[in-house]
Amino acid sequence: MSVWNQKLRKSMMAAGVSAALAFSGAAVAQQGGQSAPHGGQGGAQGQVPEMTDEQRQLMEEMRSVQQELQQTQAKLSELEQQAYENNPALGDKRDALQAKIAEKMSSGGYDAEKEFEQMKATMSKYQGGAEQPSESEVKAFRQQQQEFQQRQQQAFQDEEVQSLAQDLRGDVEQVMKENNPQANDLFAKMERQAEEMQRLREKAMKMRQGG
Repeated sequence: MSVWNQKLRKSMMAAGVSAALAFSGAAVAQQGGQSAPHGGQGGAQGQVPEMTDEQRQLMEEMRSVQQELQQTQAKLSELEQQAYENNPALGDKRDALQAKIAEKMSSGGYDAEKEFEQMKATMSKYQGGAEQPSESEVKAFRQQQQEFQQRQQQAFQDEEVQSLAQDLRGDVEQVMKENNPQANDLFAKMERQAEEMQRLREKAMKMRQGG
């Protein structure tokens, strides 16, 4: 049951519009699964290939940078929340962006807001663990999630949506920097950490390819 709830939460987070307004798209992209320097799962019998000292060291570096990056993003998320709480106008802009995204997603009889509420209701229904979803419900939810995310991705490619998102992101960052002197340093730190994570992943890729 916990696995089902975890998948639901992940789906809803992926569906959440505000996540698209994260401070740096490149940094957010770094939060994907960590890449193992030597192919991760290996061997026909499920055996993991022995890693060299260099590969083990790289793994440790990646874990360390990933943790630091997530800590920096968590601090920025707190400052972002404060910015919204202290500036109702930002919330209005965010609502307008969400409404525009829902509008762009809705076509051909598809109602994005209705689908979103249905997904939340499904998550709420099984969140307590008292009731198990059937296989058909799991399949239906996954299909619903997939279509929602596909439509959302298409909406994010829309010029009007991108313009509104950039405008809001700029306003939020400005307020964060005005309200907290730490924000500038945190933004710069996050960018450095994201770049370092990318460098390590590229190094891991070369190791897997025997480079």
